Amino acid sequence: MKMETLSSSVDALRLADRHRPPLLMEALAEVRASGLCNMFNYACVILALDDMGHAAEADWLKQHINSYVNILNEFSRWLQANPRPFRESLAQRVARETGLELIEE
Repeated sequence: MKMETLSSSVDALRLADRHRPPLLMEALAEVRASGLCNMFNYACVILALDDMGHAAEADWLKQHINSYVNILNEFSRWLQANPRPFRESLAQRVARETGLELIEE
């Protein structure tokens, strides 16, 4: 019985991965770099994502909140594989790469 539950959870996570926003990990990294939230506080992370302009990522995370611990584990592995410092926000990077002007606050 437990193996069936575990198997269905893994299948559900794989299905969710197919529809995951492509910049989810980068958006989570931006929240982490901001220092606004403890990453284990999913409600704060979701609000911060939304406030930072990552509505798609925030909405997706709300829909997959039961997998949040697994997402954090994956995020931790992603950070190890992408150790670059996040000196600029995702919005700043996109503006720089596309040549758009970013208004400094």
